[in-house]
Amino acid sequence: MNNRTATYSFVIGATLLFFLASIVLVTSTFFLLGIPVTAVSFWLSVLAALVCLLAMTATFVSGRRPTWLVALLAGLAIVVGGSWYISANTFDLSFDGQTYHQEAIILLTNGWNPVHDAPILKPPGKPIEEMDNKEILSAFHLWINHYAKGPWMLDAVMYKVTKQIEVGKIFNLLLMAASFFLSLAALRTAFPAKKGLAVVLAILAACNPVVVSQATSFYIDGQLGSLVLIICALGYLLLKRYHTWTMLALCSALMLLAQIKFTALVYAVLLGGALLVLFFFCDRQKRWKTVLAWLAASLVITVVVVGYNPYVTNTLAKGHPFYPLAGKGAVDIMTSNSPHDFKDINSLSKLGISLFAQSENIATPKETTLKWPFTFSEQELKVFLAPDVRVAGFGPWFGGAVLLAFLIVLALLFGRERRKALPLLVASIILLITVLINPESWWARYVPQLWLIPLLVTLAGWDAQAALTRYGSRILLAVMLVNMLLVGSAHMLGQRSINAMAEQQLQEIKASNKTMIVDFRHFNANRIRLQEAGIPYIEQKVAEGQEVKGIISSRAIYYLQ
Repeated sequence: MNNRTATYSFVIGATLLFFLASIVLVTSTFFLLGIPVTAVSFWLSVLAALVCLLAMTATFVSGRRPTWLVALLAGLAIVVGGSWYISANTFDLSFDGQTYHQEAIILLTNGWNPVHDAPILKPPGKPIEEMDNKEILSAFHLWINHYAKGPWMLDAVMYKVTKQIEVGKIFNLLLMAASFFLSLAALRTAFPAKKGLAVVLAILAACNPVVVSQATSFYIDGQLGSLVLIICALGYLLLKRYHTWTMLALCSALMLLAQIKFTALVYAVLLGGALLVLFFFCDRQKRWKTVLAWLAASLVITVVVVGYNPYVTNTLAKGHPFYPLAGKGAVDIMTSNSPHDFKDINSLSKLGISLFAQSENIATPKETTLKWPFTFSEQELKVFLAPDVRVAGFGPWFGGAVLLAFLIVLALLFGRERRKALPLLVASIILLITVLINPESWWARYVPQLWLIPLLVTLAGWDAQAALTRYGSRILLAVMLVNMLLVGSAHMLGQRSINAMAEQQLQEIKASNKTMIVDFRHFNANRIRLQEAGIPYIEQKVAEGQEVKGIISSRAIYYLQ
């Protein structure tokens, strides 16, 4: 790498990536060997990350290595320490986070081995076949047994080490940091003279609204967005200058991506395939066979070892690797989660409506409301308290940003600088393909990579000779920045308020010196929050009554006695 900022950023970002990949690889290998979640995975991964840090420093740094090591360790300490503090001092108050995500983490931490142990039993009630679209959403045993488990492995290992379940959210922040550093390394390598622009674009790319709004929750789509950005950055660095460390980091990112959710495995295959095609046509040294060998080995390890549960076990037990969302007996989780006006229209129409509608967290029977671009209301911003805003989930100005990006692309295609802009436009097309293959691309959290396309367009038109294109790119950058600040500030202020309410409620219950009689109503993970707060409770069915209160941001109810 040709400058210190790029080298420093690459080494820090890759070290964080290797740390996470080591935890998932070691834990999944232990599962195959019949060993449940253990703190050994954490300490082995810390050791592996430090060895990688030393080796990369020896490889990429030619002089003053002790100084570099101190600077790198200090940077990592700041990132890890800050992420730890934020995650440990916030509650995940989301629906999915308080239900099946934390429940899966608790089960894994307590010794459940998804490879060798029996599946989690469904609670008594209707069989899956008789549930309607709304009832199926609370069939949490389905998701725990059959969904990908990469993020849960990370969280469970951290819970095992710290004895604090909320610290597991640290991995959202670590991946966000890694995506910033690796995208900064790519941008500084590509545009060494544009220091300020590289920093701004790296911040914007890493602070994707989906990533930011899920940073303090156990939702996993933000990790998906961070990993796609990491793969794009590493793919560029690999094409620019092939190196084994870059290839190893890329394979680690692809492995982590494929363990997040079913669609993420498809994204990983598409992005890996696109990189292989680019190497075949663009690499003068014809190293595409080497890249193919790395990617093939990575795919085998990803699916057969790390992803044995769910991809192999689902195929063997249910006939499809993506069960229960595909194959025989597949369940529908989208009908009851979608606005009513999305019924019976194609996926492209849904995406178009969502981009240019008012930001809302609505589902059937409610319908979307179209609005003028570059407008927003206080009510729109308030919905970004949630980690999974459905309609216009990238922010109130993102639709306007898409329009600007489209106009800039037209100007570039019909201008004199098509060839110069072509690499960035090709990258945009690859990302757009990964968006459009998802039939539910209207929901921002399912396609967080869409956020990156206007940023690539901004970069493509930044130095255009045509003044209109050049200034248009600067306006687009400003629009994306304002949109990010609107979403980020609204989410952080909302989370700060609701977390304060949750903390106050716990303090009041504890100060009462009474026993809490609680009915968790699917929000069973709240028992860990009560235990960590030192609050005695008895779990039993509770009928609605005058003395009954609700636990903040959940459906659980309780009274004191």
